Amino acid sequence: MNKHMKLLFAALFIVIIVLAAAITRFYSHTDKNVYEGGAQSAIAKKLVTSDSGDLIFQDSSGMYGVADSSERVIVSPEWEKLSFAAPQFCIAEKHIKGNTLCGCIDLEGNIVVPLIYDTIEKKQAGGFAFYIAKAHADGSCVLYTNEFVPCFTRSWDKCEIDGDQVTLYTDKGTYLYTVNANGFTMKNAKVGGSTGSHEFTLDITSKLLLSKLTVPMIEDMIDVTGKYLEYAFSGDEKCLEDVKTVENPLFTTLFPDETRIKSRKLTGVSDIFLYSKRSEDDSQHFAVSVTAETNMVYTDDNNKNARMDGKYTAVIEFSGSSAGELRAVSGTFKDTAPEYPAPEPEHPPISEGANTESGYITGNEAIPPLLPESSSLQPQTENIN
Repeated sequence: MNKHMKLLFAALFIVIIVLAAAITRFYSHTDKNVYEGGAQSAIAKKLVTSDSGDLIFQDSSGMYGVADSSERVIVSPEWEKLSFAAPQFCIAEKHIKGNTLCGCIDLEGNIVVPLIYDTIEKKQAGGFAFYIAKAHADGSCVLYTNEFVPCFTRSWDKCEIDGDQVTLYTDKGTYLYTVNANGFTMKNAKVGGSTGSHEFTLDITSKLLLSKLTVPMIEDMIDVTGKYLEYAFSGDEKCLEDVKTVENPLFTTLFPDETRIKSRKLTGVSDIFLYSKRSEDDSQHFAVSVTAETNMVYTDDNNKNARMDGKYTAVIEFSGSSAGELRAVSGTFKDTAPEYPAPEPEHPPISEGANTESGYITGNEAIPPLLPESSSLQPQTENIN
């Protein structure tokens, strides 16, 4: 599944849950025994009584149902297993198409959480009770409140709890939340992105900034950043064709007006930051600042090809206060031209065998002058008679 489809899945998550509930409700009502009120004879074994006096029971075939305090059946015994959850709900298991799946029903037998999970477990962090439901299809998990309302509009790859902190994982990042009686507050986000063969990680710790962001917004902005960098070095507009933009966005390549530059190559990505930005239209704006480590071939002042390395900062701006509203506004580099190194001075060639004070020059190698033929290397001694 590509990135676009994953974002689409997140946006349609609630709709899928509703559809799944309808489907499982259809299967759960196939061949079920309908009990008209007052069928005490259905209760073969009493199991658990809730604080309000409702009773989970088994019928003579071992199937589970619920009766009220007067032992009037209110949920017919059609379930493989039932357990009380919140005051008005039960976690229910049912055998569907060869698999035992679980979901949640209310005390009228209506499915409120679709039967698509392997497990639904109650957890607590920071005084806040919630449920983690692990999907049968792919092992992802969904977090529900005590009233079985989704805590987030998406599923997660993994969930870890440590005291009053919950860490949630996606295929793109790690999100740390602190939990109190009011729910979840994002404390830290670490999100990975890539452009070509180069990977980078954005680390956000600002509480004020995180309070304005959602996980889909962060991941979308990082995804667009990678696509913009690819466009900036290749000039291929196809890199941006699936990016959601405002009307008449501004995207430029790296130094588009520099005719001296013959080629541009991205060698690394570093120093990536996301921040809130003021705007003239009074809407919420964000910007991603990223450093592109670059190697370029250019024509120097001697009209020869030369190479140089450099680091240049790109800024990608966005508008919107939610994932559905988020649009890319621009992508540009702060520098409009590189700072070219000074060319090396050219020296006239030295002819082979030219004489210098230090000796003869043969090519680039200096050798000492030869001694006169009359010279002797033997030590001289004084003749004493």
